[in-house]
Amino acid sequence: MNQVRLVADLAKSKEYYKHALGCKVDGWGHAERKDPDMGFILQQAEHPEDVRPNNKAKQIVYPNNWEGPPTGWDSYAYAKWETIDAHIVQFREAGAIIHYEIKHEDQGDMVWKEFAIRDPDGYVIVIGAGKMK
Repeated sequence: MNQVRLVADLAKSKEYYKHALGCKVDGWGHAERKDPDMGFILQQAEHPEDVRPNNKAKQIVYPNNWEGPPTGWDSYAYAKWETIDAHIVQFREAGAIIHYEIKHEDQGDMVWKEFAIRDPDGYVIVIGAGKMK
């Protein structure tokens, strides 16, 4: 499944997704990567106000005392536990905007770690991995 992203500058976004995020990007604006598994269709917005990343979700009581998303999320991509630490290094070295660093969370019977990157339009992509305790 690919998510559609309205972007302010299609050429700039295609370059960012290709070089900073390591996606294969075609002339149509399809941007895909296998690990972590991400897929987007970048489309030029007609008006700047049409570009609208998600706001932060309302705080509710989550299971296992999870605090909830620390910021608005637009996508969540799953990675392998063994490779997630290398992914943040790779993204940083490629010039990706790190939205937040790796967070470790106790989810009861699982442990989880995630970090987030941001694109030039403010869309937040979270990369996460979990494993059983």
